[in-house]
Amino acid sequence: MKRTLMAAAVAGALAAPGLAVAQSSVVIYGRANLGIDNYRATGATSPTGNVNGRMRVYDSGSRLGFRINEELGGGLRAFAVIETGINMDTGNTLGQSGSVNPNTAGWASRDSYVGVGGGWGDVRFGRQSIWWANGVIAQAGANYINVDAAILTILTGQVILPAARTSNTVSYNSPTMGGFNTSISYSPGGTEGAAYTGTGQTKDSIWGITGRYTTGALRAQIDWARRKNANPALTSPQENTGLKFGAGWSYAPGSQISAVMSRMENRNIAAVAAAQQNVAAGDSPKVRVTLLNWEHMLGQWQLIGQYAWTGKVSGLAAGGDNTRIKAYTLAAKYHLSKRTGVYASLSQIRNEARAIGDWGAGGQSSASLNGGPFALGSLTSASAGADPRIIAVGIMHNF
Repeated sequence: MKRTLMAAAVAGALAAPGLAVAQSSVVIYGRANLGIDNYRATGATSPTGNVNGRMRVYDSGSRLGFRINEELGGGLRAFAVIETGINMDTGNTLGQSGSVNPNTAGWASRDSYVGVGGGWGDVRFGRQSIWWANGVIAQAGANYINVDAAILTILTGQVILPAARTSNTVSYNSPTMGGFNTSISYSPGGTEGAAYTGTGQTKDSIWGITGRYTTGALRAQIDWARRKNANPALTSPQENTGLKFGAGWSYAPGSQISAVMSRMENRNIAAVAAAQQNVAAGDSPKVRVTLLNWEHMLGQWQLIGQYAWTGKVSGLAAGGDNTRIKAYTLAAKYHLSKRTGVYASLSQIRNEARAIGDWGAGGQSSASLNGGPFALGSLTSASAGADPRIIAVGIMHNF
């Protein structure tokens, strides 16, 4: 259960006399999501690219967070969120592959920001998610189990997503009117990093717009994002873009059918990441992805089914043959209470001979992680054609 702590400043400790004693409400919350699973990725075009199956005790998205709110008067409020990913399976910052999991790399590794708001909406500064979250349209992997087929809507292996959980971000978030609200986000991206010297380089920038609509049983979300000059260490104006639309129908409490369609493109890439199979400098690879999602409550049971597929990757000098990916998830979760549930899941990705789809965003793969915060996935080009699979049994507790 969430516990609310009331913190009051001591008047004698205030730097300036005569200031009012402010009070902030602090909510401590979190999640523990662990279990045992088996990961493998076999069937690679080259037998040396296979990742043989192994048993793992895994952590999937455990976190500890603080929500702080202060009423300022006149309809204004100040607030902050500090959320940190934690690996309860190992106590370190590494994912299942042994590489650093960016979601657990340190304090405020997940969405963390400070802001001020009122009836006009709010403005936030800090680390925030741009474009990649599907919200209530498809939330199996985010809130119910461990991994799911929805990963293909953001990570295909060969086309880099425009944005994810992004540091140094400012956003405006509108109030909800008639069931609709929107977020507009901006980040200077890598321009603030050590790679930017200001001499002979381009300036990085990331823009994102998300619109959400919920009324009755209908829910919808649209996301657009663009990262311009995605590598500020170079003079080439590489541009990564993404457009994603999802709609769902909630036919009963906790039950819905929905679909998400996304399109990603990398224009004029100058330097090719190791994981970008058959992508060459100067290519402009692009791909379309479709996801079908089903969630159904049956008493205390929650049943989940997903199927996703990509078209072939176009814009490649080497052509787009054998670059398609298919994925599915079948899962069942039994809710022991409103906060605790046990689940079993099967998630399978099927890659054609030149495709490398995998679960890479949270370090869930056993293969070597590539790409950092805008990660392509985990399989490298040496494992093209391998088919990752995860069978898991887990426990999730939210507090």
